[in-house]
Order: sequence, then structure tokens, then C-alpha cells
Amino acid sequence: MNNKDKIIKKLRNSSMSYLARYEVSTYQFENTLKRKMSYYENDLKEEEKKNILNLIKEEMLKAKFIDDARYAEIKTRSLRRQGGSIKFIYAKLKEKGISNEIIQSSIEMVDNGLENPEIRAAIQFMKKKSIGIFSCKNSIADEKDKYNLKQKWLGSLSRKGFSLETIKKVIDINDINNANLILEE
Repeated sequence: MNNKDKIIKKLRNSSMSYLARYEVSTYQFENTLKRKMSYYENDLKEEEKKNILNLIKEEMLKAKFIDDARYAEIKTRSLRRQGGSIKFIYAKLKEKGISNEIIQSSIEMVDNGLENPEIRAAIQFMKKKSIGIFSCKNSIADEKDKYNLKQKWLGSLSRKGFSLETIKKVIDINDINNANLILEE
């Protein structure tokens, strides 16, 4: 067994171990393989290294250990549960190397059958962060303090990627039971 075969065997075993623990996109997997390849002492040319990486990547894709659509759906569900907006989900998945078509289909799949998924996600985020109707500071008497607190809430929701229209709708909810009903839909 020559040096190239040893490297392929080590990378294959390492890849299997890695993919058994983590669900990753193709882009993340390529970066991990490149990093692991650099750990090995080798005198391979760049073209040979690329061929080895592509060989292992194709094996993992063929065996369905890597699937960008599956990864996008799992990540989208997770981010929606945490109160992530569509913009936030797009940003997170784009940095993982997922294409726009796959992102769009995963969002449609996760939001299928839900009425107002953006508002629901915003309320979920508000509940998680104890802001808006879920805040314990709702009974502030001073108007200036109320205004400053509302501005903080607006900033927090806008940084999470929600539109101003959505933010205004969820900030103006005054009944906690109404908010909980929207979450239970």
C-alpha cells in the first residue's frame, strides 16, 4: 500500500466517523476534508489532492451520507423552532453553501400548512427572549422607559431578520393568550 492509498484510507475512515456524528452540507464536508488532508505528511501534487477529495466526496454523496436537501430541511426546522425569520434562515444556510433553490424548497416544506409562519416565528423569538408581551417589564409607568424598551425590542427583532411590518404586528399584541394561541396553531 503506497502513501496515496494510506491517505485515502485514513480520510475515508475519518469522513465516516465525522459524518456519523454530524449532519453537514457538501460545502462544509469539503472544507473539513481539506483541513484533514493538510494534517497528513504527503508529497502529493495539488491535482492529486483534489482528485482524492473528490473521490471521497462522491463516495459519501453516493452512499447518501451527505445530502444538502436533508441538511437544509433539518436546519430550517431547527431555526424556525428557535424563532428564525426567512432572511435569517437564508443567511445561515447560504454560509453553509446551500443553493437558493434548496433553501426555498426547505422553507416551503417546513412552513407547509402553517398560517403566518413569519409572525409565528417572531412570537416564538419574543417568547424565547422574554420581550414584547412576554416581558416582565410590561408595567413600566414612565413613558420614556417604555419607549426605550420598545426600541430595544424592535432592534432585537430586526437583527433577527424580521420585516418592519411583521415586527409592528407582533409588538402590538396585547394579550398573552392570543400570542400563545398563535404559537399552538
